[in-house]
Amino acid sequence: MTKKDDYFHYNNGEAVTKGAFRISASQVSKFFDSTSQWYHEHLLGEGGFTGNTASNLGTVVHAGIEMFVTEGEVDYEAIDAHINSIKDPEVDTYDILNNYGCMLDVALSYVESNMPDMVEEFVFHELLPGIGVGGSIDARYVAKRRLKDWKTTAAKTAPTKFSRNYWFQQMTYAWVLKQKGITIDYIDLVYITKGEMGRVSEKTGKPLKDYPPTVTVVTEEVTESSLELIGSCLQIIAESVKAWNEQPEIRHLLAQDSRVKTKPKPILFK
Repeated sequence: MTKKDDYFHYNNGEAVTKGAFRISASQVSKFFDSTSQWYHEHLLGEGGFTGNTASNLGTVVHAGIEMFVTEGEVDYEAIDAHINSIKDPEVDTYDILNNYGCMLDVALSYVESNMPDMVEEFVFHELLPGIGVGGSIDARYVAKRRLKDWKTTAAKTAPTKFSRNYWFQQMTYAWVLKQKGITIDYIDLVYITKGEMGRVSEKTGKPLKDYPPTVTVVTEEVTESSLELIGSCLQIIAESVKAWNEQPEIRHLLAQDSRVKTKPKPILFK
């Protein structure tokens, strides 16, 4: 099968954004929920999430699905090699190697009967000159006018509704596509649980209930009011970024953080 190096790396869309500041769809909710942190990460370049065991497990499951859809098979050797190449001591590579196969099996059973037309499609829309919004969509179904996002979870049972951050993320994609003349009617979260098998009670020594990996789909309808809401949110972020760039004296107000307040210029005596 064809080897593709970027199955395991997020597409940041540089060829599409062409140097514009990109508001990441996955970070829209964070702008409102953790404003100071959002500014520190995205406009000051300070820190940010670099990955953990759960996120790396999600990456390889996503990669396996993309391989299956685009090439018709999964390169398990490439996945194993990628996992073994992870050097972060905080990441439990044994846990990933031990769990991704079963999770991928149930995911591919679902994908086989729900084959998307496009996977990892990068979309972007400019909101203001040099400032836009976008990201990489896990799966799009053209005729069904539907988006799906694969979400791995360590929970024994999957969530039954959209979380706030996932709602913002997926609705942002629907909004961006709408600007391109593409209508999306529904957004789905396809939860793939990690499962817990073969556990034994520390107290009794007896086997505990098994929770095999499962696939659960949570659906949200895309309405005009939801698109209007997300569009207004995106415009607020874009205008805030513009103000940050053009009015450094109010940065502490935008970021809700006095630590970024511009220091007054020293008075020079003649």
